[in-house]
Amino acid sequence: MSTRVQRAAALLWLLALLFFACPGEAAPEAPITLRQASAALIVEGRTLRPREIELPLHWDAVFKGWSGSADLTLRFDMPPDAAALREPHALFITRLGSAYEIELNGVLLTSGGTLAGNLAGKRDRWRAKHPVRLSFPSRLLAEHNELRIRIRAESGARAGLSVVHLGTENAIAPLAQRAELLRVALPLATSVFSLLVAGFCALLWWQQRDALYAWAGIGEALWAAAVADAVLEVSPLPWPYWGVTLLLLRAAWVWSLYAIAQEVCGRRPRIEYWTVLAVQASVPLCLLLMFALRSTQPLLIWYVVALSTFAWVNLRLAVQAWRAPSSQRLMIVLCLFAVLAASVRDAIAGRWDASLYAESAWAKYVAVLVGAALLWIVSQRFLQARAEVLSLNASLADRVAQKEHELRDSFQRLSELESSRAVLAERERILRDMHDGVGSSLATAVRQLEGGRALPHEVVQMLRESMDHLKLSIDAMNLPAGDVNALLASLRYRLEPRIESAGLRVAWNVAPLPRWAAGHDEAMRHLQFLVLEVISNVLQHAKASTLSLAAEAVDAGIRITLSDDGCGIRAAPGHAVRSLEVRADAIGAALSIEPAAPGTRVTLTLPAAPGARGRA
Repeated sequence: MSTRVQRAAALLWLLALLFFACPGEAAPEAPITLRQASAALIVEGRTLRPREIELPLHWDAVFKGWSGSADLTLRFDMPPDAAALREPHALFITRLGSAYEIELNGVLLTSGGTLAGNLAGKRDRWRAKHPVRLSFPSRLLAEHNELRIRIRAESGARAGLSVVHLGTENAIAPLAQRAELLRVALPLATSVFSLLVAGFCALLWWQQRDALYAWAGIGEALWAAAVADAVLEVSPLPWPYWGVTLLLLRAAWVWSLYAIAQEVCGRRPRIEYWTVLAVQASVPLCLLLMFALRSTQPLLIWYVVALSTFAWVNLRLAVQAWRAPSSQRLMIVLCLFAVLAASVRDAIAGRWDASLYAESAWAKYVAVLVGAALLWIVSQRFLQARAEVLSLNASLADRVAQKEHELRDSFQRLSELESSRAVLAERERILRDMHDGVGSSLATAVRQLEGGRALPHEVVQMLRESMDHLKLSIDAMNLPAGDVNALLASLRYRLEPRIESAGLRVAWNVAPLPRWAAGHDEAMRHLQFLVLEVISNVLQHAKASTLSLAAEAVDAGIRITLSDDGCGIRAAPGHAVRSLEVRADAIGAALSIEPAAPGTRVTLTLPAAPGARGRA
């Protein structure tokens, strides 16, 4: 045997010796359990013959549908351990009700509610829901003792008396703590849990308007109210009105469970739907029959029908979940089967089996599974919705990337096409300008030379005009957009030598002009050729000695005025005037041609765009 094994064995032996050598705390003496009682019973005002009964007394199981009272006497001898008499003693009763009084050897220990039941027309609302634990001094005990318990029993309120435990405080404490946990703490916790689930589902419904969340919130709120009754010593309403309210709450809760199952498992068949609705809606009729017949038999029949319908629906849901498996459907079906089993057990315990009188109802614990299942379904739906959103985002991102790629390709093709069109348009413009200006001048010079009638200086003049047209076309390509000052300066630079060589005096009066908002490249070329054509007409036809050009900014835009002191305009407009009008219309300018004294005045007003009043 290795050294490590030997050391481990020695340590275990040492621990065992210490365990058995150390004196343990003495176990408390077991309490006395009282099961036999002498009972004096009054049922519906009729006094029954005194009898010996064995506890527990389950009033609803023995006297179905009847109310009354019971005077119970439990006798016991002094505990054999004399040392125990020096310790404080306690009495513990798991279930006792409806109202009660407890005496020990003629001394009233406690009471709850009123035994009369109806004082001055006011019903007693005491419910006796909590276990009863009484501490009393040991001097109250005698050699032969008599414990007397008087109760008032309301029909349907689970009145009666469970077995009685009596002993020292240490002996009674574990029993009382366990009963408090099962009958008070856990129901309160389940009620709070159901309220939290109800609030959470209500918030989800408020955001998403999903019917599942609405029914879940309603069902959990109804169940929280029903379970809260398990810890209420004083009910909000007197009996039997509070009992009727609880029955209606449970019926509405069962319908909410069916609605939840329908939302999870899909729309239910019509016959099933109307059957469940009819059973739950028949509760008021059942209550009327109970009051009319003064019997709980209608309620028992309703319980059987309701539980049978519930079992039938659960089987149909289970078959559907088996044929079309789904984690959410399986979860709901399992929870509903658990609730059904607990409800059957509670119905038996509450109406038939007296031995289960002291036991707490199981449904209020099992129904917590429904709230947990709802939270799980909500989480599954959230994860599913999140996965769908992520998938949709990924799909949208792919589609956006694909569209961006297609748009880039389309934009590149459009850019290339636009560049080709711009090049083609520029070529067409240059050709048109060459044809209209340089081409026509060169053609005129060729005709003059071929005819032999032109003088040399006339041919030279025509060629110079062609050169001026060519230079102005080149200048137009480099003009800033909308800069009318630069355009007029270019014209003056190119044409002033030619004008002066023709014997005309030039008067330029151009003020600083604002930028012409509509002066794109094409408009600037039209304006250049329009002014050039007016000057050419003056040189060729006006026989003037002075040419004046003025430009200024006005409210309407920019006004350019060209005037001469020649022979004036002819009566009918010719080709030149129509050409001027066409170009003016092309740039949206206002053209005015009128006689002056002497000569002709041509006024051109370029429109101003709103807000475009800045200097060029």
